[in-house]
Amino acid sequence: MHIDKYKIYSYGKSWNKGKEAKEAEIQKMLTSEECIDGKQFLRLLDDLQDAWHIHEDKDCTIEVTFEDRKD
Repeated sequence: MHIDKYKIYSYGKSWNKGKEAKEAEIQKMLTSEECIDGKQFLRLLDDLQDAWHIHEDKDCTIEVTFEDRKD
C-alpha cells in the first residue's frame, strides 16, 4: 500500500510565565505530498514519536481517506 500525501501534527499546551495554556495547539507538524510506502510511513511515525515526544506520553489518532485516482 502507498500513501499519496500525509499531514502529521503534534498538539500540546504551551507555557507562559510559569502557567500552562488552557487550550492545546499545534507545536510540531510534518506534511508531504510525495508518495510513501505504508511500512515506511509506520517507521516514520515511530521515529517522530521518539524525536518529538521522548519524555511525553501521547495518544495517536489516524484518519484515512480513500479517493478515486485523479488522471
